[in-house]
Amino acid sequence: MLYLYYNMSLLKVEKVLLKQNNKVRAYTTGTLCLTPSNLIFIEPTGAKETWVLYHHISSVERLPLTTKGYPLLVKCYTFLILHLVFPRESECVNVVDSIRILSHPEKYEQLCAFQPPPHWEQPRHSGWVMYDVVGEYARMGIPNQYWEMSILNAEYELCDSYPSHLCFPKAATKDVIFGSARFRSRGRLPALSYFYKPNNSSMCRSAQPLSGVSKRSTEDEQLIQFILQANPNSSFMYIVDTRPKLNAMANRAAGKGYENTGFYNNVIYQFIGIQNIHIMRESLQKLVEVTSSEQLSMTHFLNGLEASGWLRHIRSILLTSLAIVKAMVDEGTSVLVHCSDGWDRTAQTCSLATLMIDPFYRTLHGFMILIEKEWLLFGHKFSYRCGHLNTDPKDVSPVFGQFLECVWQMKNQFPTAFEFNDDFLLTLHDHVYSCQYGTFLGNSELERLKMDLPSHTYSLWGLIWQRLSDYLNPLYDEMSHQGVIKVSTDIKLLRYWSGLYNRFNESAHPRELVEEKVSAIAQQNVCLDSHISYLTKQVELLKNKFTELSARAVENGWDTGAECVATSNQSDELSHDSVVLKKQYSGHQLEHSMLQPVHGVTFHWKSLRSVSQCQCGAPFSYVQRKYHCSRCGEVLCHSCVDKQITLPFHAHHKPQRCCRSCCKEVKLNKRTMS
Repeated sequence: MLYLYYNMSLLKVEKVLLKQNNKVRAYTTGTLCLTPSNLIFIEPTGAKETWVLYHHISSVERLPLTTKGYPLLVKCYTFLILHLVFPRESECVNVVDSIRILSHPEKYEQLCAFQPPPHWEQPRHSGWVMYDVVGEYARMGIPNQYWEMSILNAEYELCDSYPSHLCFPKAATKDVIFGSARFRSRGRLPALSYFYKPNNSSMCRSAQPLSGVSKRSTEDEQLIQFILQANPNSSFMYIVDTRPKLNAMANRAAGKGYENTGFYNNVIYQFIGIQNIHIMRESLQKLVEVTSSEQLSMTHFLNGLEASGWLRHIRSILLTSLAIVKAMVDEGTSVLVHCSDGWDRTAQTCSLATLMIDPFYRTLHGFMILIEKEWLLFGHKFSYRCGHLNTDPKDVSPVFGQFLECVWQMKNQFPTAFEFNDDFLLTLHDHVYSCQYGTFLGNSELERLKMDLPSHTYSLWGLIWQRLSDYLNPLYDEMSHQGVIKVSTDIKLLRYWSGLYNRFNESAHPRELVEEKVSAIAQQNVCLDSHISYLTKQVELLKNKFTELSARAVENGWDTGAECVATSNQSDELSHDSVVLKKQYSGHQLEHSMLQPVHGVTFHWKSLRSVSQCQCGAPFSYVQRKYHCSRCGEVLCHSCVDKQITLPFHAHHKPQRCCRSCCKEVKLNKRTMS
């Protein structure tokens, strides 16, 4: 039996059939290649290749034998589905076993993040030092007279799934803090998540208490009171339990549960009703079954979407987040948020509420900090929820994907409020599963420290910064949404995200995307504005030179209307000025100086709509986007415009995206001129 490991050579299987999307009887014959990190299907002409990372594969299933051969169904976390048919059973079995080993290895060290390509262009340290926890809390106004930073968890003795730096009320003593941690599930005691400076309201997060039917903890009760007292503008606070009440009562019977309001003074308790990870996983599976169906009718799709309950779950998450925002901003009341263990539904709602309140987190940099703070440092179990290793499949659930979809829903309602575009959200979604970067590996800050990820892997944030222009929203208006935004949870405004769930189905997308078109226009405007600024400066320089030469001509008594020719007995300086003056007044030199830069700039960029494939032969699709070269205006794929260079004849010196041939030509011209 064949197994492929990371140090083994390429395996090829010939005459494999690939079923085309949404076509019942349409198959393409090609070659299936298994490399150390990717599964690749190559069509006979070689013009099209389908690449799939092993870590993107969620499941692989053998189907009953057909007249065409031995079918195999490969499902991916990116919602790509491959229907493969092998001519021989032994080849099908070998491929299945190899994929199962490579897609879910036993150890972190076997993930491709620990074995990057040898010629990786991104610096190793890039992106790892982006987040400063002390600086971020200082931006919120911490420390102040009510809150302070704590180092009680510096060695992770308080809670091993919490960050080393935590923020508690100043009145909370060490005994109170440790006592509260002992009373909370997995030691995840109430800690500050966000401080709203205008009215001193706070949002804290925790896990459920170990209350059972009648247990209590005076330290935990004191800590809750200290959180309440840290907001002098309110006489009460909310405890938001994101679970359905029935689930919380079941946990109570098992010795956990929820706070007894008889022990916690001036507290209003609210159950919201976000379902658990198992319900969410099943809901997504139902949604995928509907969206991947062949010859789908409108009725079938709408009924299937409703039956999956997916949008209802998205709405319940948004409703909870909105309730937190209204409590903090409108009522000026502090809120404690928790679910069972405080790393799934709590992470979703706290981060979404923060996103609505603070416009900083709606910038690209701020959003990355939000993920670091609320998801990575507060211990969301990325490796379990995303199936990075060969662990219990029941731990896998689309918790982070739901968060990204909620952000997408907010972005649809406020298209100018977010600095990032849809591609940024899709990139995050894909790389949470890809294991190509160390950013999302592990389940807590402590686990990542033990793996020493900055020394062995690359950060996804470094890639984002390197390709920043790819992820900017051209509609972003920084000044239009400086305050709080409140998303509407009206079901009529919630949309199905076809850009995520159907991105590999070309018939589900328009020929020209709005964001893509607007980005292209904005890119061209930037280039033209820069060139106009350059020309304006050149004209001013020439005018100044012209004025200077005219003054010198009058001073020396030259006839500026005549042809001035320098004689041999004149001084070198006079000869030089006379010849220059002659050329300037003849008009030829002035005209040439002004027109010369135009030869290095293309004013008419090729239309995105008119191009169906790149010059390299790669066909464009929703996944393979179109990009312009800033110098020649040609439309190319990302691989062909992956270079950035400072262009000549432009006022600013910011590197621009260019094709490889233009980069070579610019570099050659620079060497020639020097």
